[in-house]
Order: sequence, then structure tokens, then C-alpha cells
Amino acid sequence: MVVLAELSKVSRVLDVVLADADPDVVATAHAADIVEKAAEVVRKAQAVVLLFTKRAAESVRWRDEGHKSPASWLAETTKAPLGEAIAMVETAQALQDLPDTTDALRSGELSFAQAKCIAPAARAHPEAETELLRTAGEDSVKGLRDACTRVHAVKGSAHGEIAARNAVHAARYLRTWTEADGAFRLDAKLTCDAGAKVKSALQAEADAIFKAARLRPDTERESPDAYRADALVALVAGRLHGGAAAPAAGAPAAPAATVHVRVDATALRRGHARLGEVCEIAGVGPVPVATVRRQLSDAAVKYFAVKGTDVLSVCHVGRTIPAHVASALQERDPVCVVPGCSVATGLEAHHWEVDYADCRTTSLAALARICAFHHDLVTYGEYKLEGGPGKWGLRPPPDGDLWDSS
Repeated sequence: MVVLAELSKVSRVLDVVLADADPDVVATAHAADIVEKAAEVVRKAQAVVLLFTKRAAESVRWRDEGHKSPASWLAETTKAPLGEAIAMVETAQALQDLPDTTDALRSGELSFAQAKCIAPAARAHPEAETELLRTAGEDSVKGLRDACTRVHAVKGSAHGEIAARNAVHAARYLRTWTEADGAFRLDAKLTCDAGAKVKSALQAEADAIFKAARLRPDTERESPDAYRADALVALVAGRLHGGAAAPAAGAPAAPAATVHVRVDATALRRGHARLGEVCEIAGVGPVPVATVRRQLSDAAVKYFAVKGTDVLSVCHVGRTIPAHVASALQERDPVCVVPGCSVATGLEAHHWEVDYADCRTTSLAALARICAFHHDLVTYGEYKLEGGPGKWGLRPPPDGDLWDSS
């Protein structure tokens, strides 16, 4: 009860401060000092909430008060959104295994926003806790979030990386709704490689719309977000503003997006990243090394092989197929070549025998056209396209049976 009594005293002191507070009569420098001290108090108060949340969740208070879960009770108690309350409960549970992070909270060095980032990453990779705490003290919350995302992305094997990516893919969604003011809204969850394509295509079209608007002196300049919104509508409706002519019949379309990938050279050779190594799409986030090796087949890719802060090599590896090869490929493979699949739209050119990362060729013999579903299977599901023209077969992962054309 000592803690409760002391907190009650603090609350009464704050009541007095707030009752007498008149910001207009305080010098600006003094006001800045007050804000800094109040922010310290907030961090320490948040630490108290986090430290006691796990124990409070074990009580029957939340059930007695008619809540469905401890998080629901915490949301009402802290006047926070339910999502934030859920994060508080999860963070409080993770802190049980993170004494250094808990100490940083107790001292007021760490905010809830920082602890929320660190806790799940450090729990999965305890060896990263010290470095993440250092980052929290030196970088912004966004910088810390990026560092934690890189730690989360380390799965210890190529199979682990792909499994994590596939879990996000399985949970993908795009939701739309209309708000009370009539505004149409949407929200989506995609894998990073898919998100990179969307982001790059949107930015390219937004840039084209901006350039077109700049040529009209009577047009009022708008925000980058507004141009990206216009770009989304243009891309979906097929009314592009970039001014590029449609490709001639049989000619390959230009890559839809340019994706910049930064990857540790050792991770690229090994096939997966380890702690401290990166494999990420600039401005988007970590991706499996397998994604880089497959070169995001319908994008123009620039990858930067690095070692620490040194760039060892830069490679532009977009797979734009020569027109004569593309024409022959379309004639030979009018539909997805996987037996039993008759999809004829949105087909992707797949290097079926040897990865493009290894062969660097775009010959007809090395290519096959497959649908997006089967392309994901061979890229992320460890399936293997085999046989060649006229005798294609899709082999499942090890210990499965060959799905052939017979």
C-alpha cells in the first residue's frame, strides 16, 4: 500500500499545480523547463502503469467491472484507445524477461512508446537489448522503431525469413469504408516486397501528375499526399498522367516500379540475414534475402551490396526481357504453364531452371510464364517448376509428390 499512498500524494500535488497553472504569466524559458520536467513525470508515471499492469491483469477487477479483457479495463482506466491498451499489456508481459529495459523505465530514461518498440524485439533476441537501449537514448522513436524492425526480421535461416514473410502475406487485407463526412477511406496490410511496388508506382505517377500541374501556371500547387491520392486513382482507373505511350503489341511493358534494396553481401551469399546484418527495401522495411535473389521479378531493382557502411557493389538488375524473347514467350506460354492452371492474365516471367540472380540471362529456354499465385509458391513456398516446355511439373517442398502433367 506504500506505493498507492505515495502515488496519491503525487496526484494531489499535480492537482494543486494544475489548479494554479497560468501559462501566460510564465516566462517562455521557464515554460520550456516546466514542459521538460512534466515530460519526465509522464515517463515515470507510464513506467508505473507498465510495471503493475501484468499484476493488475491477474486480478478479477476487470471482470467484476464488466470488461471482456484486462486490456479493455486498462483502456477505460487510462483513457487510451484499446489498441494502445493491448500494447501496454503485451509490453508489461514482455518486461518480465528484460531487466535492463525495466531498469531504464524505472529511471525515467525510457518512454512507453520506446518500451513498446524494444520489448517484443528484445524478448525475441535478448542479445539485442543493450544495443536497442543505446539506440533509444541516442535516436528518435522512428529510428528506434526501424532498429527494432531489423531485429525482428532476423529469423536465423532462409526458411525462417520466408515463413515470416508468408505469415504477413496470409494476413494481408485491404479494407474500405466511408466516413460520416462522405470521405472514402482505405487501409491495407501487405508484405514489404508488395508494399515497395505499390509505393514506388504511386510515387512515380504522383511525380508525373506534379510535373503536369507545374506546366499549368493557373493550377494551385497541392501537397505531396494529395498528388499520391490522385496517383492511386489514376493507377487503378488506368488513366495515367505520365505521358508514356503504351507498348507495342508483343513488346514487353516497362517495369512498373523501381525498388532499391540494401543487403549485406555476406547475407546475400549465405541466403539469410543474421543479427546486425540488413536486407531491406529503402523506405519500406526488411525483406527475406530470398526476395532479393528472386529480384522482385516485375520491378526494376537496384541492389546495394554492403559491408557495414561500405558499399561493395551496386547492381541494376531489372529483368526487362528483350522484345523478341517476350513475343516468343507469349506465343509459347499463352497461359500459366503449371498443369491444371489456365490463368492468362497477370502472368510473370519466371526463371524456372536457374535463378536470375545466378544465371543473369533472359533466354527463352530459361523462362516460363506463370501466374502470380504459382510465382509465390516457387518464390516463398519452396515449390519447384520442372520439366520444360510440354512436360511442365510443379514439385512441392521436400517429401511431397511431384504434380506433373500426366
